Amino acid sequence: MAAEMPVRLHFIPEWADKQGVKQVRIAEGVGASQGLVSRWWDGTMPTPQYLKLLADFFGTDVHGLFRHPDEDWIAKLLRDRSEADRQKAIEMLKLLFKEDEGSAG
Repeated sequence: MAAEMPVRLHFIPEWADKQGVKQVRIAEGVGASQGLVSRWWDGTMPTPQYLKLLADFFGTDVHGLFRHPDEDWIAKLLRDRSEADRQKAIEMLKLLFKEDEGSAG
């Protein structure tokens, strides 16, 4: 039986994987111990100081650490848009991904 993934609020391991970065490099990059970085993988929440350093390290903002890196681009795209523009984008995405109502199973 496969081990269950620990519950994490952040996506730090996914950011590291996406960028091909090992824990030791993250520890060096943000000035943390390797043990602390390992605990982040297990679900420990970094302190606000480390969240900022990690966001800078991965090239995102602090909020980006709580989104999967594959989804971060859409948040960046919509960040400075007007509410009307965001609603247009949402409606277009809904149309694009709408399933055929008449298709089977």
